[in-house]
Amino acid sequence: MNRIILADEKWVHAPTFLFLKMHMIQEDIKALLPQGVFLLDVKEDFHQSAVNCVIDAEKPVDLDLTTTVSKAINDSGILDKEYPEGMVLHVSSAGVDTPLKHDYQYRKNIGRVISITGEKDGKPYSTEAQLLEVTDNKVLIQRSSAADEWIPIADIIHAKVLIKF
Repeated sequence: MNRIILADEKWVHAPTFLFLKMHMIQEDIKALLPQGVFLLDVKEDFHQSAVNCVIDAEKPVDLDLTTTVSKAINDSGILDKEYPEGMVLHVSSAGVDTPLKHDYQYRKNIGRVISITGEKDGKPYSTEAQLLEVTDNKVLIQRSSAADEWIPIADIIHAKVLIKF
């Protein structure tokens, strides 16, 4: 049985369609970013008619950088094409509580104490340690009561910088 599908049916706006649209927007935005700047997240907020972009960099992200990225995105017309009715663009830096996922994030936090949840020999573990050194695929940590230890970044499930006052 053949069925005619109308454009206003619900499947057109299914999550897969929205995911693909957002992926294309992310790729277009990534192409606009200056060297050493990374796009961590892009989210639509339909309640506020906004697109929220979170960026990070090897160097500290300041207001000048977020403004430069915001202008580049606005001037590119990416959002005009996808949101002809208009959307507000917010570009912000990753917060201090953002999980560490990429080697550059570990590098910029050398010397700080981090919380790590990882897997070793197939068993999960959690620890707090000072981050001493970073290579492309490993981090060197120092726990208070143990010898320095190299941990493959691939074995880290979750890591965050601990803020101590």
